[in-house]
Amino acid sequence: MRTVFLFTRRSIRLFLRDRATVFFSFLSTIILLGLYFLFIGKSYADGIRAAIGDFLSHDSIYATVYIQMIVGVLVLNSLSLSLGAFSIIARDFESRRVDGFLLTPAKPSQLLAAYFSGGLIVSFVLNSFTWLLSVGIIGLAFGYWASASTILAVIGILIFASVTSCSIMLLMIALVKSSAAIAVFSGVAGTFLGFLCGIYMPYAQLGKGVEKVGSLLPLTHLTIWLKQIVLADAFRQLDIAAEFQDVLLESFSAQEVGLAGLNIPLGGMLLYTAVFALACLFFAGRIAGRRFRG
Repeated sequence: MRTVFLFTRRSIRLFLRDRATVFFSFLSTIILLGLYFLFIGKSYADGIRAAIGDFLSHDSIYATVYIQMIVGVLVLNSLSLSLGAFSIIARDFESRRVDGFLLTPAKPSQLLAAYFSGGLIVSFVLNSFTWLLSVGIIGLAFGYWASASTILAVIGILIFASVTSCSIMLLMIALVKSSAAIAVFSGVAGTFLGFLCGIYMPYAQLGKGVEKVGSLLPLTHLTIWLKQIVLADAFRQLDIAAEFQDVLLESFSAQEVGLAGLNIPLGGMLLYTAVFALACLFFAGRIAGRRFRG
């Protein structure tokens, strides 16, 4: 246990000291915030006014737009942060530090557990901080404060999101040996997945084809789950009538999308997400184990 702890602490420290890696891990967040401030936020707000009229004030509309946006950002963050933290693995293999580690009492399984734990802690802690900071900014800017139960529910889901993202990214790291390729993937993946998961633009505008492809991605269903949690709280606090809620859920891509056109409830898709993550973790362990022994 002490060996895992020491190597986990090492991975976290190396990631946090590398400012460039930390910056690029938040690149998807920066891009999305820029797009929302430039035009997407206004597009959503105009769509809401067209759907429900002037029922909501300017601040209430934008509070709703940004609260659902930020939880989508958190899902992308869980992916990019874990990938950034796992870049330490690629560097250790390239520099052959792993060979030195294996000359110590550390076992390959302990090293793998430490790398995974480091990515999980980085993803969850930084994401939770981003969420709490966002709640404060939205509250100060628009006068809407998420309830304590919603804040805690989102933090709980972020644990699930971080485990899922780390499992997927660990498999990718096990398959890709070049840290340069990982850096390129990190810069592109967030933007690409932002569209497929319905975070940048609603599926209503992107089409059924994109929705079906997006439904195959576990992160899509985590995004929908988070959006439903925060929007339910917003609907309750802002007293949004029931007849408008379905319209808004569709506008924000927060309705269940099933799996490739199949009508499967969100609970089933979350189970699919968990199985997908476990499968990725299993294969990552097998592939990485061979690399350690090689």
